[in-house]
Amino acid sequence: VQWGVQEINDSLHVKNNEELVKYFSTFNNSVPYNSDELQYSLHRLQDLMAYAKAQNNELIIENSVPINSGSVALVFKAQLNGDSVIIKVLRCNMKNRIENDIHNLMCFFDNILIKKITEYYTTLNFSSFIESIKESLLTQCDFNNEINNSLLFKNNLKNNKNIIIPHMYKYFTETFNDVIVMEYINGPIAKNVSLDKLQPHLENLQLFFFESLFRYNILHADFHLGNIIIVDDNTIGIIDFGIVYELTNEISDALFDFMFMLAYLDPTKKSFHKTSCKIVKKCIKLCCRDEDVYDLVYTKIINDLQFMEMFKEGFSVNRLAIVIKKLISIQDNTVVL
Repeated sequence: VQWGVQEINDSLHVKNNEELVKYFSTFNNSVPYNSDELQYSLHRLQDLMAYAKAQNNELIIENSVPINSGSVALVFKAQLNGDSVIIKVLRCNMKNRIENDIHNLMCFFDNILIKKITEYYTTLNFSSFIESIKESLLTQCDFNNEINNSLLFKNNLKNNKNIIIPHMYKYFTETFNDVIVMEYINGPIAKNVSLDKLQPHLENLQLFFFESLFRYNILHADFHLGNIIIVDDNTIGIIDFGIVYELTNEISDALFDFMFMLAYLDPTKKSFHKTSCKIVKKCIKLCCRDEDVYDLVYTKIINDLQFMEMFKEGFSVNRLAIVIKKLISIQDNTVVL
């Protein structure tokens, strides 16, 4: 739902259905909260300020009203020793609420009538699906885990000046597991930016996504428009690392293969379509930070492609994908030819 909110909103605006626009927008940001949740968060902020003072730090909450509210946390803006920061406070009793919701869903989909209806329309086993994502949903309540995920991505992208991962003040979360204090990244979220203004950032977004998948075998599993911040014309910020998946080499290779199979437009002729070399070039560039390495790898691959075409020899697309991936060393960009 979150990934499709902007497209849904655009189409509904055209139909002048503002009520549905407002409803769908709550799935992305500004999720409703009640007075008890707000009071709980404000008490937590008081605890944080007292803790900061004991550490000879000055923490000032700018406003008692959250600047944003997500599915699992309320978000406040503050000043820490004069620097702008964001404070995420887990909603009260959130873990139990998620467990209760999962239990209710399991009961619903275990109903014999619902089973018959869902089996008629899809082969997906909803009960098994919910069970498989249960741990991921509950993990969102462990803010130490989110801190570690964020640091992992920040380290991976330390040489990329166009993608910002906010600095985390880890010592707060080590003391209060339901709170995160992080650097404030100034700029609108991508959800509130027109699609034409997102255009200059597509390469950075592709780089973040594909490099994470194929260089480091990890996936930001909540990568939607509400978690992307437009800093300026060249820079984006990525936030909210509550759900991150670590991929096996087999899964990463399979995804890489899938991209090349999409490029393999005419399998009956066992040859690449003329546009496929552009896709190959893009994939290699996303994986190679060093321009000299990129030129070397690309030249080698394209020469092999042309050789294969010249002699009309068939080849396996997934084999080629694996070869390309392995030409690029994950660790240090060394190339094996």
